[in-house]
Amino acid sequence: MMRTLFLQAPSFDGFDGGAGSRYQARREIRSFWYPTWLAQPAALVEGSKLVDAPPHGLKLPDVAATARDFDLAVLHTSAPSFASDIKAIEAMKAVNPDLKAGLIGAKVAVDPAGSLSASKVVDFVAGNEFDFTIKEVADGRDWERVAGLSYRNAAGRIVHNEARPVLENMDALPFVTPVYKRDLEIDNYFIGYLKHPDISLYTGRGCKSRCTFCLWPQTVGGHRYRTRSASRR
Repeated sequence: MMRTLFLQAPSFDGFDGGAGSRYQARREIRSFWYPTWLAQPAALVEGSKLVDAPPHGLKLPDVAATARDFDLAVLHTSAPSFASDIKAIEAMKAVNPDLKAGLIGAKVAVDPAGSLSASKVVDFVAGNEFDFTIKEVADGRDWERVAGLSYRNAAGRIVHNEARPVLENMDALPFVTPVYKRDLEIDNYFIGYLKHPDISLYTGRGCKSRCTFCLWPQTVGGHRYRTRSASRR
């Protein structure tokens, strides 16, 4: 098992963590959503660490200094934050050149080749429903045998493995709340229309609708709605 860091990298002051999606925007109020998309694979990888830098006031030197403690770093990225997330990987690899680094999120799911071509510090990217893709990487499985993974092989060529099937059994996913309790300061999360403090987690995934303004079903969640069984909610 690789020592694994799940990271939402540092950003600028006033960063809006809305929807946990790395939107690089400011709001008139403080707003941070839970990093659910990172916490879910973190719950699958034994002994992992989740660092959500923006709401915890962590800067790049704080994160980079911990790189020696890990074998693998998995960062949640987006199109607006991609360049700064690459800089975070560069800083960590300057401390630990042996660190393997991968990206998850809608940006890399829809453009894996472009994301890998943008920088050689990115060792791999994961596609749709990446939870078990990341777990298999952390488990040390040979990358050519990991469905849903795109990576640069020993010859420097970008390889795209077969797509990972949509996860039908949502009960296979552990709850994220133990990860929240272990790694996050709950009081650091604020949503303007909710009573503080609050907790946010998913008991289902996917959406049959095709709203033009919504990112997730078209990129990482799919259009078939799946839920945990009633006994597991």
